[in-house]
Amino acid sequence: MIKRHTMTRTTMLAFAALWLSACTILPESEPLSVYQLPAPQMQPSAAGQSLPTLRINTPRTGFALSTPRMLVKPDGNQVSSYKGARWTDPVPVVLREHLAKAFTQQGSPARVSTDEHALHADVHLGSDLQQFQVRYDGLQPVAVIELDARLVNPNSREVLAARRFLVEQPLDNPQPPGVVEALKLASDELAEQVIAWTAESLEGYEAE
Repeated sequence: MIKRHTMTRTTMLAFAALWLSACTILPESEPLSVYQLPAPQMQPSAAGQSLPTLRINTPRTGFALSTPRMLVKPDGNQVSSYKGARWTDPVPVVLREHLAKAFTQQGSPARVSTDEHALHADVHLGSDLQQFQVRYDGLQPVAVIELDARLVNPNSREVLAARRFLVEQPLDNPQPPGVVEALKLASDELAEQVIAWTAESLEGYEAE
């Protein structure tokens, strides 16, 4: 009986030692910096104010862009992410909110909503996000946003207009803070183009 008790206690001490050693060799979590995309700075315009009620839906995208990772394409077809850097939300949500704020600043806030609130709207702005990342052209890093947008009648599901947008913004600083600034400028330019196209496409449009 005494021998069995001694063996059991020895075994327990051995397992405890192994557990403690495992705790010390596990990798520590890397420091994580979370970035928000700065809000757009848009001036009110007749184009934004004349729009019908509009719902901006979250862009659809592939797996790589559906996360909060800050992506970079350093060479060829390889896609990587900046170590320790994340957006506050998944990339499609970040872009949706930026577009919604831009539309709101250019027109009446009561006329713009997103699919998060599921409110009724005369027209839906849907899209497919192809790129929202940094790409290296030789040695020059460039922030790139590529968006396939479409305006849809939510009742008939008719596509009223469709267009591909491609915006590029050179980086002054290839580190995450510089990436954030470049993508903010690119997002502002994208928003201006999308708002102008939307106003032109829906000129004279009458909701059902």
